[in-house]
Amino acid sequence: MNWAKNILSMPILPPLFAGYFVLALLGLNITQVRPEAALRALLIVMVASILVWLLLRWLLDDGQRAGVIVTLLLGVFFIYGHIYNFLEQVLPSMGRHRVLLPVWLAMAGIGLWWTWRKLRNPQAAARLLTWTGVALLIFPAYQIISWEVRTAGGHELVLSELSGLEGMTAPEAAPDIYFIILDEYTRQDVLAETFGYDNAGFLEELRGMGFQVVDCAQSNYAQTEMVLSSVLNMNYLEELGDYPPDSTDRAGLRQLIKNSLVEQTLRSLGYHLVAFETGFYFSELEDADVYLSPDNLGYLGGFNAFEVLLLRSTLGLALSDLTRVLPDVISAGQEQLNTEKRSQVLYNLDMLARIPQDIRGPKLVFAHILLPHPPFVFDEFGAAANYPENVSGEEYAAAYRAQIIFLNTRLAPMLRSIIDDSDTLPVIILQGDTGPGQVSHAGRMAILSALYLPGYEQTLPVDLTPVNDFRLVFDQYFKSSLGFLPDRSSFSLYTAPFDFEPIQNECRP
Repeated sequence: MNWAKNILSMPILPPLFAGYFVLALLGLNITQVRPEAALRALLIVMVASILVWLLLRWLLDDGQRAGVIVTLLLGVFFIYGHIYNFLEQVLPSMGRHRVLLPVWLAMAGIGLWWTWRKLRNPQAAARLLTWTGVALLIFPAYQIISWEVRTAGGHELVLSELSGLEGMTAPEAAPDIYFIILDEYTRQDVLAETFGYDNAGFLEELRGMGFQVVDCAQSNYAQTEMVLSSVLNMNYLEELGDYPPDSTDRAGLRQLIKNSLVEQTLRSLGYHLVAFETGFYFSELEDADVYLSPDNLGYLGGFNAFEVLLLRSTLGLALSDLTRVLPDVISAGQEQLNTEKRSQVLYNLDMLARIPQDIRGPKLVFAHILLPHPPFVFDEFGAAANYPENVSGEEYAAAYRAQIIFLNTRLAPMLRSIIDDSDTLPVIILQGDTGPGQVSHAGRMAILSALYLPGYEQTLPVDLTPVNDFRLVFDQYFKSSLGFLPDRSSFSLYTAPFDFEPIQNECRP
């Protein structure tokens, strides 16, 4: 048909597949990144594919053949990183650029030569590839659109009627509440046994300021989204929504964090919300009354996290083996992300210390600090460090220790400033969300937990878990009658987030 022939003669096929490779990666990571993070990469690869198509069309005087060749080039470029990463796991001898790259380029050369010289019916091939591209785009488009629909707008929390919240009142001198999450900050015994570091000095500093340290603290869940959903709604996930073991749908968690019962309740008592940019979309509360973001961050000046992830899944990954000839784009992108992380962490720590003087009135301050979580970007003295993303073994342990040591040196004076500069002594929850990644399941659940609770004269349970944090705060300072829930911990893998394995707390103080 003439209309089909006219369509196939236009530069539709190349940007179709270019868009697919970008959107497919976005769909796989839609729970972690904003869709707009992929816009620049999408625009660049689509425009580049059209320009290459126009050049080949002019050289070959054959738009369909040019379209097939460009599609093959896109496949060669975008699939390489996935093949490399797969082989690195299942067949390490092949998962090396010096082995895979020549084979890959040879196969690509044969495919390009055959398409250029031997393909007899390029129009039929272009038609098949066009409809294949359309079909391929359906799934990532569905992932992205359905996620945005599920997380759009407000979320009605049935727990607004949680028994025990009736009759809550705020004291005349209402304390500021600081909820400071230190990503992957583990417990003292795990630090000592697994990482060879004695954290007793820092814990004693905390106790000297008036903190109660929960010696055998465990997280309720092994993933940050679940931890925050549970803590900020003062309940376990099975009471917050329907999360069957075979589900991977985290959309409900996002809304539980961004429209939490803790925030709703404190707002009803006259509190304002102060929150920080984190780089993790799920923990960024942009609707806060005061939303703090470092001015020097923003992806228009360089690679954003999604773009670095995209490059690592392409032939660009092989540039790391060619640094003597070509600039290492991957390392440059990661180094920039490391620089941004350093700036963001330092900004957040500095601003936390200033909040008591700069922001008046009762407030809930939510700060998710991305340390000691990798990438490891500081040495123990606070100087810039750039460890490889896949660091492991003793190098991982050394890098993790360095992050802990540096973070401790910044936390202590920051916490003193918050306490000393507040008109009314504040409530401070200082807590790891989970333990580090390269440990046992039990180690993953072990966390730092320290609470500053002025006027609270009881001793905290040695195994108090985060789900009870705000239950305690509300009962103590706002006359609720929530009480504690039984403490329990459930491990799960990221690939099966709601397929839980109970973890017993075997810590002994």
